[in-house]
Amino acid sequence: MSDRTPTSAAERPATPRGEFVAGARTMVPFLISAFPLGVIGGTLGLASGLSYLETFGLAMVVNSGTAQFIGFKLIAEGAAWPVIIFTTLILSLRMLIYSTLLAPHVRELPQRWRLLLGFGLIDAVFFVAFDRIKGDEPARRKSMFYFGASAIMYVNWAIATVVGMVAGHLLPERLRDGLDFPMTAVFLVVLAGALAGWKIWTSAVSAGALAMLTLGLPYNLGLILAALGGACVGMACERIERRWFPPKPADPAAPPDPSDPARPVEPEVAAGAAGAGSPPDGPPPGAVPRGRPGEPVRAGDRAADAAADVDGR
Repeated sequence: MSDRTPTSAAERPATPRGEFVAGARTMVPFLISAFPLGVIGGTLGLASGLSYLETFGLAMVVNSGTAQFIGFKLIAEGAAWPVIIFTTLILSLRMLIYSTLLAPHVRELPQRWRLLLGFGLIDAVFFVAFDRIKGDEPARRKSMFYFGASAIMYVNWAIATVVGMVAGHLLPERLRDGLDFPMTAVFLVVLAGALAGWKIWTSAVSAGALAMLTLGLPYNLGLILAALGGACVGMACERIERRWFPPKPADPAAPPDPSDPARPVEPEVAAGAAGAGSPPDGPPPGAVPRGRPGEPVRAGDRAADAAADVDGR
């Protein structure tokens, strides 16, 4: 019987309930920040002309704040349903990237579990649970952690939507017109944090200019054209950088960096380091050589050496 204590995550005993609770507990900071947005979403649903049931149903089926806000905006403007669906799909393409990164780590799970986890995939859940999903733990344990994180966010959004519908019904009509501005401010903050490098700046400016030029198109089709145009400009900038500004190769004539661990060691330095702890091959400093090389030491020489040692003590 072994007395070894389990140390790795795969060896520690854990129940599905414990993993579920751990995932839900991890999302507490995101619950606080997402709740006000859910309240605004519920209010906008009623302001767009939808009923209580339609507002709540759309929020629960879509499970995406971005798609929900854009959908309410298009509904209020009288857009056709194909336009609304296509627009929300374009704005949710990042979920395809998230799913591609998660798929290899949940391949062992049944398809019904993967569909459930895919429905609960949002930005916050991905950023929190991705490191756990790609670990070496069993797939069932990782999935329960992920499911706990997504479930608590889903319930939080549902409660916030109900609160928003109740609050929106009580608010005067003149106060409902600017309720969509907080979501616009959130997107601006996210966009400002992503503007790093000339390629992203060029893509963002091009998309913004194209959106202004196509502002008069019906059903907000200019938004879709601006998104596609910005993506095309970004791809063109990538090609231009690869062709006209390739990365400079390393200069072989440049002096090596002293802090580089892969720097080759000079022969003199290596020889000095190797001989630092070894005794010297020749006589000690100040020693007087006796006799010629190859000749035996005479008895008189030995006596003189012994007398010199006694005098030096």
